[in-house]
Amino acid sequence: MRITLKNAILIVHFQGDKEHMNALLNPISNQYEGVLEHREGHNFPSVHIPKEHFLAKYKHMCEYVIGCYNTKSIAHELLHAKFYMDISYREQILLEWQDLESAHRNIITTFLKKLGYSEKVLIDEYQAYRYTEAPNFFGIRLSNTVSESNRAIRH
Repeated sequence: MRITLKNAILIVHFQGDKEHMNALLNPISNQYEGVLEHREGHNFPSVHIPKEHFLAKYKHMCEYVIGCYNTKSIAHELLHAKFYMDISYREQILLEWQDLESAHRNIITTFLKKLGYSEKVLIDEYQAYRYTEAPNFFGIRLSNTVSESNRAIRH
């Protein structure tokens, strides 16, 4: 396991060990965003780290924690941190969500719920998938509303 602290984000990389990652981080992630059966990564504000957890010593050094076991999911998890920590970015995403056609919002909501996401994280998951996956990830083609800062994260 490798732990890195960058820009108030604690990145815990489990280097291919998904089982170990989920054993250590599922209790926190499940409490923060709900239970996911096949979790590929973790993200939560550091205030959710319990006192007895091995990450407790980092709690006051960071604002957000992401956990991953492969490099593919890092960009997705970092977007969750950005959504949480960057108010202007979050407001931009909320406006983008509101500007979507209601039929598209319904398709995306249904899609994410089928993946197991709870109602409280749908917009956060929308933006993380939207800007790290193929343009037709949700089964629909969305118009290009990506800002330059989001494109930078994607590549």
